[in-house]
Amino acid sequence: MDFKQFEERMRRLNKNVPEIIQRIVYQLGEELLNHVIDELSSQDLIDTGTLWNSFSQGDRNNIWEFDRDRDSLTLEVGSNLAYAQHLNDGYTIDKSYFVPGYWNGVGKFIYDPSAKGGFMVRPRSFIGRKYFDIALKDFQGGMKGLLEKLLQAELERMVK
Repeated sequence: MDFKQFEERMRRLNKNVPEIIQRIVYQLGEELLNHVIDELSSQDLIDTGTLWNSFSQGDRNNIWEFDRDRDSLTLEVGSNLAYAQHLNDGYTIDKSYFVPGYWNGVGKFIYDPSAKGGFMVRPRSFIGRKYFDIALKDFQGGMKGLLEKLLQAELERMVK
């Protein structure tokens, strides 16, 4: 490679830096969401798939908001499902209420608003499982290495 080719590659790299940074931030966001899904699975919290899917980019219940201003990049990720926060942070039921539905043959309750049967929910508190907090802490522990790997891959891609 002569100096002219090197100079052209550097110009191209400089022009593409914002796109490269956005791609890296998106990859970090995907990795964090994968950690959240893994933590949900390890705690065996929900088996419907709705919560898991809400932590996948593109799902209608997913939060994925990228913002770039002069001095910073922000990617907010998470779930719009109300019970996602309840599972993470805990919650309290203050008064009893009836939930219509029925129990299937294997001990799982099926919510059905038109059912005559159901069960009464009694007041009590539930301790949060902190699945998002745990996933974030695990992710932050390995983020430096992942960021270095992603940067290296982008640099190698650009200088070829």
